[in-house]
Amino acid sequence: MPKKKILFINYSLHSGGIEKSLVTLLSLFDYQKYDVDLQLFANDGLFLQRVPQQVHLLPPLFPKEYKLNIRQALPALLKSRHPLTALCRTGVTFAGLRGTMGERLVKMWKVERNFVHKNGIPYDAAVAYMEGQPIYYGVDDVLAKRKIGFIHGDYTAMGLDRTFDEAYFAKLDAVCTVSEACKDALVQNFPQFAEKFHVQYNLLSPQFLRKMAEEPANFPDPDYHGLRVLTIARLSHQKGLDIALPAVYALRKKGLDFHWYIIGIGPEKETLQAQIQELGLQKDVCFLGEQGNPYPFVSACDIYMQPSRFEGKSIAVDEAMALCRPILLTDFSTAKDQITDGKTGLIVPMTSQGVANGLERLLQDGNLRVSLEQELARHDYSNESEIQKLYALIDGASSAHV
Repeated sequence: MPKKKILFINYSLHSGGIEKSLVTLLSLFDYQKYDVDLQLFANDGLFLQRVPQQVHLLPPLFPKEYKLNIRQALPALLKSRHPLTALCRTGVTFAGLRGTMGERLVKMWKVERNFVHKNGIPYDAAVAYMEGQPIYYGVDDVLAKRKIGFIHGDYTAMGLDRTFDEAYFAKLDAVCTVSEACKDALVQNFPQFAEKFHVQYNLLSPQFLRKMAEEPANFPDPDYHGLRVLTIARLSHQKGLDIALPAVYALRKKGLDFHWYIIGIGPEKETLQAQIQELGLQKDVCFLGEQGNPYPFVSACDIYMQPSRFEGKSIAVDEAMALCRPILLTDFSTAKDQITDGKTGLIVPMTSQGVANGLERLLQDGNLRVSLEQELARHDYSNESEIQKLYALIDGASSAHV
C-alpha cells in the first residue's frame, strides 16, 4: 500500500511550547505509513535541529532575513535582493502594531498572503499546527484531501478573530486543541462546528525527559545553596512574568532566600529587565535564555512556577509534573485541567499578592513540597498513544479542498 503524503505547517521552530510539541510529534510519527513534508514560514529556531531526518523540510516561505527586527530586516532583505519581501516585512510591522492578538494576526496575514507562494504539491492531508498564519496558509494555498488545524490555547482568552476565522474553520475537516477547556471555548465561539473539534493532548514521554534531565544543570550561580524557582516561558505579556516580579520582591523583602530563573526569549525582555532594575532584583532573578535541553534545570529546581495570564495546556507544566516538581500556577482558565490544587500543586489568584502567598507557602513548607512530589510520582504521564487520534483524523475520508 503506497504511503500517504502529509504536510505539516508552522511558523518557525523557536523554543516555544508549540514548536516543542511539533518536533515531539514528528519524532514519534509513523514513517512506514506516511511521507512527511514540513513547511515553515522561516526555517530557523532552536528546535530545527531536532526535526527527524525522515521529514522533508521545504524551502521557507520567507528568507532568513525576514525574522530580523524591522531596522535590520529592511537593509538585509534589500541587500540580498528581496525587495518585495522587504515591502511585505514593512507592511507586517505596521499591521502588528495595534489590536488584539487575533486582529494583528489577521492584518499580518492580509499582507503576507500577497507575497507567499502557493504549495503546488497534492497531499493526502495538511496539518496546520498553529493558529493564525499556518491555518490561513493551509486553507488558502495548499491542495490536500484533508485539512486539519490546531488551536493551542483558550480561543476566547487568546483574543482571536472569530469573524475572520469562521470562514477558515468552515473549510477545515477537523480542528484540534490541547485540553477539554480549550475545546469548550471553541464550541462556545463556533457552535456550528462543534463536531469538528477534537482534543489532541501534547505528547509526553517521561522516560525521555528523565534521560535528558541526567545532564548537569549549568546554573550561572553554582555555589548558591538557597531554593531555586524555575519558569519556562516566552518573554511575553501572556506569560505573566510581570505579575510575579512584585511577588518575588515582596518575599525577598521578608527575608526569604531563593533565586528565580527564567528560560526563554521574547519581546518583553527589555521591559522585564527594567522592572527588575526598578525593584532591585538583579541578584535574585536570572534569565537563562534559550536552552536546547531545559530538563536538567527542571529536575534541579525546588519549585516550578507558571504565572501566566492564559494557557492552552502548558507543555512546560506537563513536563515539570512528569519530573515531579512542586508546581505553582495562577488561576488561568485551563489551570485545573493540569493540576489539582493542594494535591499536585497550588493554584493561586492571578495577582502579585496571590503569587506571593502561594510561593511563600511552597518556599517555607518543605513538607508540602515533599507531599506534592510524592503525589506527582504516583501518576504515569506518558501518553504516546495520543498520536493515534491524529492518524485517525488524517486518514478520514473527505473530498478534496482546492
